Amino acid sequence: MIHSALINMIAAGQTDVGRVRSRNEDSFHLDPARGLAVICDGMGGHAGGDIASRTAVEVVAAVLASQDHADGTASGGTPSPLEEERAAAEAATTVRTAVAAANRRINTLNRQRGFAEGRGMGTTLVGLWRVPGTGRIVVFHAGDSRLYRLRDGELRPLTRDHSLYQVWLDNGRRGQAPQRNIIVRALGTGEQVEPDIAVHDLRPDDLYLLCSDGLTGIVPEGVIQRILTQQPPPTAEDACARLIDLANGAGGLDNITLILARFVLLPA
Repeated sequence: MIHSALINMIAAGQTDVGRVRSRNEDSFHLDPARGLAVICDGMGGHAGGDIASRTAVEVVAAVLASQDHADGTASGGTPSPLEEERAAAEAATTVRTAVAAANRRINTLNRQRGFAEGRGMGTTLVGLWRVPGTGRIVVFHAGDSRLYRLRDGELRPLTRDHSLYQVWLDNGRRGQAPQRNIIVRALGTGEQVEPDIAVHDLRPDDLYLLCSDGLTGIVPEGVIQRILTQQPPPTAEDACARLIDLANGAGGLDNITLILARFVLLPA
């Protein structure tokens, strides 16, 4: 296992309105010092999708910052397997608390504006957070914004879309395929939301891509992998810019937001 004190997160994030939409309803938050990256894709248009996404990233970031605990290992050195498991469980609980707080805030705003349950503004959410004191990360999401991991040259999704289209796939593709952008789980549209939360081990040089569907809805995964595995490797900033250019070149049908984060070992 890798001790978190030896890990540094190098990351970049960019957002673009695209070629069709008149407003950008995506938001992102990036805090390399905490190993935190979050993207939200707002829904609601003039009902306030941009407000929903901005509120979600602000609330989640604030809760995680306020509850961010220092290295709790007994010796201050490399944590034991039991200490890692305990820290990961505590971090997952903290993430769940943060997502619930963001959901309540957006839902309250909807009610104050007179929107009935399930209406008004909402937002997807995808994020990762390095578990303090360990070599692990918590991955969390609700909706169809995605998180991928590039490891040993292979790009693998670590999230599964909460969409009607994914439900259709899971049920054997029976009947007519639904539209891909119908979300079945999001923040703000109900009193409660249940995010998917998972813990993953870090390896040196793992590269994580978080993105809204403005990228994955138009740029194939194989093309994304090819950009990220080019030699010499592009910087995170250059790779973000090239992926956004590809999405816009293919039509730019939606807002495009992505974060690239690499975890590297600090010099001894």
